[in-house]
Amino acid sequence: MTTFSAKKQLFLNYKGGTGKTSISSAYGYCLANMGKRVLMIDLDAQAHLTACLNQENLPHPEKSLYTVMLSDGKISDIIIPTALPELKLIPSSLSLSALEVPLFKMHLREFRLRQVLKEVERDFDFIIIDSAPNINLLSLNAIIASDEILIPLLADFLSFHGLKILMETLASIETDFNFYLGKIHIFLNRFNPQYPICGECKEAVHKFYPEYALKTVINESHEIIDASSMGKSVFELYPDSKVASDIRSLVEEVNKVPENVPVPA
Repeated sequence: MTTFSAKKQLFLNYKGGTGKTSISSAYGYCLANMGKRVLMIDLDAQAHLTACLNQENLPHPEKSLYTVMLSDGKISDIIIPTALPELKLIPSSLSLSALEVPLFKMHLREFRLRQVLKEVERDFDFIIIDSAPNINLLSLNAIIASDEILIPLLADFLSFHGLKILMETLASIETDFNFYLGKIHIFLNRFNPQYPICGECKEAVHKFYPEYALKTVINESHEIIDASSMGKSVFELYPDSKVASDIRSLVEEVNKVPENVPVPA
């Protein structure tokens, strides 16, 4: 009997303000709502993903991702439930901001997250990681632990310039660590077709990164911002909205099954 491991997908952008966390939380919720077993991991010490899933007022845990990364503790001990039965969460806290120095002293420090996830990767269909918007050892751990990377991009010049730097960084990581990153998906977020710059940026992404650019765009919307601020999913509050449809399209395009490939039961 064939054993399947979770598909590990990382939402990543070193530029802040791209809407990465709002999209990743909605993306994970959408997968879980489709019946997939989903584990979401908040790797940002600001704990925005944790807040988006209405889990920010948790009591201070005895064990956290900080302790698991630095010890032989089980990652299964820090997984908590959410409002959706199929959706689980590893929450974040300010303790993650202090992880860099002790982690730097560890053997194979760049592979630590990849190692600790092995315990639970067969318990889920998807593991969705939301990384902090900066370049550090923890984000490097997230990249090496992932099978695929999803990059939300705002349609402006600075974001496109930042994308070039990010892609060069990912290429360097593959070379330096002899590591193959399966897939990279680039998609535009907060897209407004009425703004010429949005169309120009979309054309540029498809011209310079044709093998990575997705057809799906996430249109500018107040619904997803409102939902995140209330610790709810856009699928709970605005299931018929255009942005909810955009998220579904993103999930479907990223996870499409090639022809003649059987779907595991």
